[in-house]
Amino acid sequence: MEETQWDIKKIKHLKRKLLVQFNLIMLLLFLLIGYFAENARPSLIIGGFCVLMWIIVAITLSTLTRKPIGTKTSRTVEEFEKNRLGHKRWKRRKIIETVTISVVSVFITVLMFSTDFTERFDYPLDAFPFIGAWIGANIGEIVRISNL
Repeated sequence: MEETQWDIKKIKHLKRKLLVQFNLIMLLLFLLIGYFAENARPSLIIGGFCVLMWIIVAITLSTLTRKPIGTKTSRTVEEFEKNRLGHKRWKRRKIIETVTISVVSVFITVLMFSTDFTERFDYPLDAFPFIGAWIGANIGEIVRISNL
């Protein structure tokens, strides 16, 4: 296997750029959830989340089976990770990621079709788990970037 030299400073910059993109998407989701929690039925929020999860499953399956989908930045970072971990270990991690996301997507889909959502969301209080996950994902990514 040929060894590729990577500019770690550039990879850190690209990962920070992806982190900013991730935060912008999470902010948009947070605002949309807030709007729909106040103005729409809860089943609409769960249904939108279900569709979003299945899109993520399709993207991870696509990354696993062929060339990654996404921006040039995300494809470069994905190639770096594949090179750094080795193809076999990278593929094992991607399979675990795909299976985990698929199981969660199936669970949310079953929940969506089997539960009657009649009560409304108490938006400010119900947003704390979302905010906690968002903060945790940011801390984890910052630690991974600094460990490069």
